[in-house]
Amino acid sequence: MNPTHSTADRLPDLFCLPRHAAAKTFGMHTLSQVDLVSGTRTRQRRPEGAATVLLQGRVSPETRAEVQAAAAESGVSIAYYLEALVSQLIRDNGALPTVARPRPQDMELPIADVA
Repeated sequence: MNPTHSTADRLPDLFCLPRHAAAKTFGMHTLSQVDLVSGTRTRQRRPEGAATVLLQGRVSPETRAEVQAAAAESGVSIAYYLEALVSQLIRDNGALPTVARPRPQDMELPIADVA
């Protein structure tokens, strides 16, 4: 292979290489190699082919930091941490708890009649 070729020129070749060979070509580590070096997996993983769906919501920066810290302390991803937390709440309580609304919804706005 000509050393003057860029990585982009070699991309078609990479698709034909096994993951470990492509990683070796570019001096990268595969996940299993990182696991061997560190001695532990970096985070929990779902079984191959496990179904997942996207769950999104906006939270305060403080809440996000708390979840990130708890997940890091547990050694798992944020997604895995949230799923485990929900499972634990259901297991402990039989269902997810309900929470109070952020502001009262049963108040009427004081709108003057214009007639």
